[in-house]
Amino acid sequence: MDDKRDNPIRIVKIGHIGLFCRDVKKMIDFYTRILGCEISDVNDKGMVFLRFGADHHSLVLAPMSEAEMAKGQGGTVVQQIALEVADLDALKKIRKYLTANGVEMKSKLKHEGPGGNYTFDFDDPEGNHLQFFSDMDQIGWDGAIRPRDQWQRYEIED
Repeated sequence: MDDKRDNPIRIVKIGHIGLFCRDVKKMIDFYTRILGCEISDVNDKGMVFLRFGADHHSLVLAPMSEAEMAKGQGGTVVQQIALEVADLDALKKIRKYLTANGVEMKSKLKHEGPGGNYTFDFDDPEGNHLQFFSDMDQIGWDGAIRPRDQWQRYEIED
């Protein structure tokens, strides 16, 4: 049995879930009007970032492409599962650890636009899209979010 003390991964919480959607407008209506979520942002890909707490987003609604629909994927296909860790240094250690253990990275370590968090992506052995992240923007009771002109997307050196 492996010694867990050698594993640098310390997940704080499941950060957000991303869903592919055939009808994003219908999903937005359901999650906002019926379930009470609030929209934080919409990015240039049409992905809608919803919140129900202080995190910039807890749910992401991603438009499903025509190609994905042609493959027969349903409207509730998981787009991603995001796992929060302590900080950028933890992300760097985790990325090195995963790579050393044969996990193929789907993205470089990067700083995202909406939510202002650091992140990288990879798949589990069954092909489920996973993401580790840190430093997500927090939104107070006033609902103020980082303006779009302050979004900064860039890659981080490992």
